[in-house]
Amino acid sequence: MTRTVTYKGLSGIVILDMMKAAYLPKSQTLLVADLHFEKASYLQEAGNVVLPAYDTQETISKLKDIIGVYNPQHVVALGDSFHDIRAGSRIASKNVESLNIMISALPAFTWILGNHDPAIPEIIEGPREDHLEIDGFLLTHEPTAPAPNQTNICGHLHPKAKITIRKRRLAHPCFACSDSRIILPSFGAYTGGLWTTHPAIKGVMGGNKMLALTALNGIFPIADTS
Repeated sequence: MTRTVTYKGLSGIVILDMMKAAYLPKSQTLLVADLHFEKASYLQEAGNVVLPAYDTQETISKLKDIIGVYNPQHVVALGDSFHDIRAGSRIASKNVESLNIMISALPAFTWILGNHDPAIPEIIEGPREDHLEIDGFLLTHEPTAPAPNQTNICGHLHPKAKITIRKRRLAHPCFACSDSRIILPSFGAYTGGLWTTHPAIKGVMGGNKMLALTALNGIFPIADTS
C-alpha cells in the first residue's frame, strides 16, 4: 500500500496523503480542506434528507488521526470547515470541547475562512485568516491567482476522478495538481465531489497536470490528460 505521493509544484515539495490531507515538510504544516462540520444537522434542519448527524464527530476523529501521523507544528484548515454560519448553534458541546482540546494541544492551528463559513463560530478556538503564505505556497479556500513561480494550495471544488483497475472503473476523491495549483479533496465525512473534467476545475489548473486518487487501500497518482 502506498500511503503518500510526493509532488513538486513551483513553490516546492508537498506530501499528498491518502487520508486527503497535504503536508509541507519544510515548516511541518498539515493542510486539510472542506471539513464541513454540521452538514448533516443542516440537512436535517432543512428537511431535505435524513442522515445520522455523526459527521462532525467522525471528521474530528479523522483529523486527530492524521495529526497523530504527522505531529505537525501547524495545522491549517483551508475553508468551509463549518457547513454554514449557524453551525455553531447546532454543534454538540462534546464536539466543541474535543475540537478546542485538539487545537490547544497543537503549536499552531489556523482557520482559513471559506464561502460557507465566512465567520467561524466564536466558541471555537484558533485564529482566523483570509489566506496564508507558508514555505512560498499561497494557501486559500478558493482557487486564487498565485504570484509568478508560486503554487496556490486550495480547496472548495472537492475534486474527484475515475481510475480503471483490473477492468473495474472506480471513482475516488483526488488531489488535482499542476505547477501553479494544488486542489485538495474534501476531508469532511458527508461531502460530495466535482469531476476533474468539470470546467470549474479544468479552468484553474496550470501546466504539467497530475491527479492523485485517494482510496482506503492507498493513493494512486495518474497523469491528467483532460
